[in-house]
Amino acid sequence: MADKAILYGASEGFGAITGWNAKKTTSPETHERKAAHDDKGDEAASKLVGEKTEVSSDYECELDANAIPAAIGALVNSLILTEISIKTSAEAAQMSLRGHNHGANAHAASPALRTATHEISVTAAFGAIDFLGGTAGSDASVVSGDCTIKCDHHDQDDGNGDHLVGENANAMIECVTTWSGVPTVTAEAGWDITVESTEDEATGFIKTVVTGTKKIEMT
Repeated sequence: MADKAILYGASEGFGAITGWNAKKTTSPETHERKAAHDDKGDEAASKLVGEKTEVSSDYECELDANAIPAAIGALVNSLILTEISIKTSAEAAQMSLRGHNHGANAHAASPALRTATHEISVTAAFGAIDFLGGTAGSDASVVSGDCTIKCDHHDQDDGNGDHLVGENANAMIECVTTWSGVPTVTAEAGWDITVESTEDEATGFIKTVVTGTKKIEMT
């Protein structure tokens, strides 16, 4: 017998992205189950409502000349993008995208939901990036840099339990840079530094970990 016709390889849940290769996608389709019960408390009838598809896609960078979705909250490949998570180190950069849409009254290009342009970029396929824009000085070097761009999303169901309308709000960026050594400047102006800590160990070198957060405007 011949091999079965079963798809091999990772799909691109948010579509092809310049400079990145898809590594894994999950896209569960969910429903909420409503139920009625009889006079003994046993289920007598049920109905599925609120069809929703939530997509999570992981990508790996291969090109310095790459692109990432420019705005959080945007409609990307028919999905509302609510989170971009990037991890950089000596290895190839990794990016995870999260988003969703609905079976009823799906989010669409019109009317467009609110979005926020983030201006974060991955400047190299390999190597740690300090997204906070700090200054190393003479005795420090970035060993890893992570950045998460996200927004809240609020949906309203109709009287039948199906999606009616939705909107985005509260777009934020949070980035974490780990330095070997102590940088002279931990972040450029515009970031609120929520955590700055040093770590040392008996057989290692001192590290400085900096977490910064800032709001980005939604329009």
